[in-house]
Amino acid sequence: MEDGAILAELRGASGQTQRQVAERMSANQTRVSRIEAGDGDEADITAYLAAVGTPEAEALARLLALEWVHLPRPSLRHPDLEALVSVERGLGQVREFLDDGQVPTVLAGQAQLLDRRLEEAGRYLLSLDHEVVYVGEIGVGKTTAACRQAGLVLDEATASDLKGMLLDTGGGRTTLCDVRVETGERFALTVEPVSDEEIYKLVGEVCKGVFEKLSGETSPSTVEFRPAEEVERALRNMAGLPRPARARKGIFAAPDPAAELAKTFETLEAFTAEFAARLSLWRRSRRTVEFEGIDARAGRQWLRATFTGINNGRHEDFSLPDRITVTVPFALVSDARLSITVIDTRGVDGSAVRPDILLHMKDPRAVTLLCSKWGSAPDPSAQALLTHINETDADPALLDRVAIVALARLGDALSMRHDSGEAAEDVAEGYEIKLGQVEDALQKIGLAGINAFAFDASADDPGDLTAFVLERIVAVRKAQADAAQATVAAIAQMIGNRAEAEAMAALATVSGNLTRFADRKAGLRGARRHPYERLLGAVTSLHARTVWAATLRNGRFWNFDVFQYLGDGAAAEAKIRSTEVVVGLTAIIESDLDNGELETARGFLMQVHANAAQWEADFVNAARHHGAAVYLQPLSRAQELWDACEHDYGLGMGGYRAGVADRLRTWFEDNVELREELERRVARAWETSFIAPLRQAAGLSGESGSADGVPGQADQTRVEE
Repeated sequence: MEDGAILAELRGASGQTQRQVAERMSANQTRVSRIEAGDGDEADITAYLAAVGTPEAEALARLLALEWVHLPRPSLRHPDLEALVSVERGLGQVREFLDDGQVPTVLAGQAQLLDRRLEEAGRYLLSLDHEVVYVGEIGVGKTTAACRQAGLVLDEATASDLKGMLLDTGGGRTTLCDVRVETGERFALTVEPVSDEEIYKLVGEVCKGVFEKLSGETSPSTVEFRPAEEVERALRNMAGLPRPARARKGIFAAPDPAAELAKTFETLEAFTAEFAARLSLWRRSRRTVEFEGIDARAGRQWLRATFTGINNGRHEDFSLPDRITVTVPFALVSDARLSITVIDTRGVDGSAVRPDILLHMKDPRAVTLLCSKWGSAPDPSAQALLTHINETDADPALLDRVAIVALARLGDALSMRHDSGEAAEDVAEGYEIKLGQVEDALQKIGLAGINAFAFDASADDPGDLTAFVLERIVAVRKAQADAAQATVAAIAQMIGNRAEAEAMAALATVSGNLTRFADRKAGLRGARRHPYERLLGAVTSLHARTVWAATLRNGRFWNFDVFQYLGDGAAAEAKIRSTEVVVGLTAIIESDLDNGELETARGFLMQVHANAAQWEADFVNAARHHGAAVYLQPLSRAQELWDACEHDYGLGMGGYRAGVADRLRTWFEDNVELREELERRVARAWETSFIAPLRQAAGLSGESGSADGVPGQADQTRVEE
């Protein structure tokens, strides 16, 4: 059907009628109509295109004749079709080259490098799936912005009043968990629940806060035993113990039903058991619910009501959600060729350096929008997150996938002033001033170049924000397409070099330079800091209640994961240790690029330079993995340590976080063999992630030696797959 529609469009653009095309085909109009309906076979389509006879028809005929062997055949409407055609042809050329048993090793290593790089770019471009992730502090308005941008509103005509959002919005602490919105066939909701074990822990925290407040025997910090407000609200609603409305002038607050219930029990344990029983978790087994009607407006109203009920713990069939997937029967962006999912993350509470947010940011297919209030953009949590990412990750494209969104409210833009004191004349000028301030703030933390956008959900056209999002996605895809085209060019140069003795000599020189560098840098210099120092710094700076909640869970809490920080600590040190090597390699490559006698190796050198960034990223990620893995089992099972860390909280002695940090430091120092094991794994990761690929690209199969396949090279070792 799609091919037929494209043929009809092609004919229409040529100004010809079906009858005219049929006459040129020596066929009847019915046959042409059948072809345009998608019922034509290969011979029909070939004859049809020949009859149309335009340059565009000839180009389409060549495209349809292309046999897709190395990549799945993409849609003819694929936005990167031209690049994918180049990738398919390039893969065919390089693999045919590699299949030749007489390829010199120095070229085989290069060919394998180019093959892998080209296939990765092709696979990336082939997929049309992307995510737009909204991140922001509690109450900043990110959910409202997400709803406006994605059309998640009851009525577009009245959406500017911000009262008809389909997702639950409010003054902050509303979004209970990650909400994933995707396009499907109908309105539906799917819930992935929090585990029963974790729910009972949260219930214990709620009950401890209520029970000890009644006793009057604890310190003023007792309220900090409570979990996050949105979590407590949902649990109370699930148990039928909702918090009463706050007292207002002239109106006394109603009694707290949870407190009233607690008064009937002598022990905290008994009260907690009763609260937990009232949740009836065994009955809350439903995971999916769908709208059964066909009216779109009714479907939107149903979605809003059902989502709000689940998000607030008021739907008796659903447990406490850990993630909610919302399906809607319409596209979330204007470009129908792309498949876009919108993700609204749980509000940042204290620190944005959370496992869920970091996972989204590291997804190569996701664009992350860091939302900030107008006056503070980019706010401290966004700056801290960006700094953390910059220190602990080596993906060269990661920050290209991040943008700052300054969320404005009525009057914000016109309140802006230039440094001269002159006020903004209109909203557009006010936005320009604010974006300039955002740029200056990012420059101060060494992260200039991150894109920024200003948006007022109540006044601005949401299509402008969508266009900004699409620009970010298109830019990421274009970078991949450009890299693919550069690789194809390098393949052509490599194949041409094979028959040229001078070119082979140049490659031998380049290969020798790379080999000697790899030999010199095979051993990585020692770490500057212990991998746990970043964790200890977080312990002393995060909210005491957050630290305590993590100790209750042996180091793994949604808002503070000890093992994530251990992994990031190892990654940060790995990046510092590898950066010096990458700088040295870059200097050698740039020197060779400036050497006119090595011009024939230019494409190869550029590809090695591009791959070095990926090799470093692989090494840093390997170090991150090992940093968490080495400590996971021993530390998570150190029950006496966690019990001691938890015990001191709320006793009114002060210095809780410093005490936890001291206990953890002592444990790490007492288990020095774990640090030594981590260092062994990091050293091995350096060899396998960076040194080995560099040697292979230079034409080596072993861990040391010389490239072969050119005159004067003694070692004839072949590259092994």
